[in-house]
Amino acid sequence: MSTKADHADALPPPVVFAFLDHREFLRRWYEWKKSSSRGFSYRSFARKAGFSSMSFLRDVIEGRRNISDDSVEKFLSAIGLVEDAALYFRELVRYNRETDLDKRTQWFRKLLLLQARREFSPVRENQVKYYSDWLNVVVREAASLERFQGDATKIAQAIRPRVPAVEVSDALDLLVRIEMLEKTADGGYRPLTPRIVPGDIDPAMVRNIKRQMLLHALDRLDAPLDPDTHISSVTLTVSQARLARLQESIRQFRLDLLADTASDEGSLEQVVQVNFQVLPFLRAVDRDPS
Repeated sequence: MSTKADHADALPPPVVFAFLDHREFLRRWYEWKKSSSRGFSYRSFARKAGFSSMSFLRDVIEGRRNISDDSVEKFLSAIGLVEDAALYFRELVRYNRETDLDKRTQWFRKLLLLQARREFSPVRENQVKYYSDWLNVVVREAASLERFQGDATKIAQAIRPRVPAVEVSDALDLLVRIEMLEKTADGGYRPLTPRIVPGDIDPAMVRNIKRQMLLHALDRLDAPLDPDTHISSVTLTVSQARLARLQESIRQFRLDLLADTASDEGSLEQVVQVNFQVLPFLRAVDRDPS
């Protein structure tokens, strides 16, 4: 019978995103599983994963065997990795297996993007006011830029369209109060989370802020476009299956964009809004169930 002391002494489960070597992750995972599950062994892992070789996991950990694209799915199922963690493990295996330097660089970049995704923080219930006004969104991103040094007046003068400095000051106070910004010792601001996603927020609030941002995009269409502004669209005919894939591609690109910019190595100078829309113009076809 296990005791509280037994659980306290058990190793913590390893987080796959912390590894750049799948064999090391598997070694650490096996050690954790062995310490937390009585009777767990290489043999029991093989049975659960569906491998005929009872020593397959040990052979992989010790470098005697590689994981193929087919067997990687068995590893995911046996270990219990899902969603981004499963995707990371797949890419990690390919990265470690690749010998071509250029391809290894591509896999490595994918791993970094997946690691960066974990920096996203969902908006909490007490932070819902963040979505009440487009200005809060822009000010949060602009406040930490070195060029402004935390000065509400400088931020207000730079924002397009121009807004009163008092409104920027109010937005800064709100963002500090709801713990989205933190005042620094030198008078500036820093974000408490690098990237934000809506989380469990009333969809009507999120739609409202999207509507405000789209209205700003419409205003830009009525004026000569600046060289740094890009607005384009395309109209397509697609199947329902391709439409679903298109929506998923946009969702994936949005996540990659968030992750990629989270590790921007350049000097941060600009705040941008990137909009994605898929607008079906035809009513859905009513299909006969037969």
